[in-house]
Amino acid sequence: MIPIKPFSYASLSSSPPRARRPLPGFAFVITCVLATSVAHAAEFPATLDWSGRISLAVPVSGVVDQVFVQAGQRVGKGEVLASLDATLFKASVAEQRADMDRLAEEQADAKRDLDRVQELYARTVASTTELDAARLRFARVNSGLAAVQARVERARRQLAESELRAPFDAVILQRQAEPGMVITSQCQPAVMFTVARADELIARARITPMQALGLQLGGEVEVLLDGLSLNSKVRALTVDAEHRYSLEVAIPRAATFMPGQPASIRVP
Repeated sequence: MIPIKPFSYASLSSSPPRARRPLPGFAFVITCVLATSVAHAAEFPATLDWSGRISLAVPVSGVVDQVFVQAGQRVGKGEVLASLDATLFKASVAEQRADMDRLAEEQADAKRDLDRVQELYARTVASTTELDAARLRFARVNSGLAAVQARVERARRQLAESELRAPFDAVILQRQAEPGMVITSQCQPAVMFTVARADELIARARITPMQALGLQLGGEVEVLLDGLSLNSKVRALTVDAEHRYSLEVAIPRAATFMPGQPASIRVP
């Protein structure tokens, strides 16, 4: 009997065996197929949350005079929520307008004087020095009038900003403002209200990175809620500092839908 010699790589080559390299794109193709299949077959548990939740404050300093809304109230876009004492703001507008009216009269007088001097200069009656002086006076009055017009606009803007208005159709979630509250704009302005959109909610679901691969912004999804099926689109795909992904889908708000309510998001 002929003895069988055990197989050894050493008998073929002095170098150790090398691992076989995968084909280019092989792992990538498998990953995409798996991610797509998971995403297309997935139904993610979700929770309803407020949409467009923001904090509101006024950009000017003053004392809160009136508060017109309560927490839980629905308000329309542009509706006044609260106002500061407008006494100083109105006084500033009146003061700047008085300066503007005075300079407007000075401008008219300077223009008449310039026209007169130019006519005399053309008849060689006035000197170049007189003409230059008239031009300089007219230019100074024009510059001063432009500056005071800018101050009038700023005073008017501050008066308008002393009223806090709803930026959109909203629900008042929290009311921090009360009459007598002092607002200081030099530091971070104090929050007066917390509001959210009144016409829609967000269905938010936690997903894995692999599941996020198969999703796209604007992609068609279905929200299952309270026995209803709502067609919607992917609003956002967010990720936090710990690489946890969230899928956000906007749905129209109905009387029976409330934040904190469980739902499901199904990707077709």
